[in-house]
Amino acid sequence: MDAREAIGWLREVDGHLYRNGRHPSGKRAWVAVVRTPGAGASRGKLIIALGSTMEEAASSARNQWRVVWQGLSGLH
Repeated sequence: MDAREAIGWLREVDGHLYRNGRHPSGKRAWVAVVRTPGAGASRGKLIIALGSTMEEAASSARNQWRVVWQGLSGLH
C-alpha cells in the first residue's frame, strides 16, 4: 500500500490517521483509527492500528478491518 492508497482507503471507510510529535529519538509513530460496520443491533468495532509509517498503520488497519468484514459477511 502506498501513501495514495492509504489515504484513499481511510477516506473510503471514514477512518482517521494520527502522528506523534517529534520524539527525542527522531522516530515517528503513526496510528490509524477505523470503526467497522455493525451487524444488526450490534455496534461496530474500533480498530486502532500502529505503524512506523502512515502506510504501515493504514495497511494494518485495513487487514484487521477485512477480518471483521469477512465475519460480518458470513452473518448476512
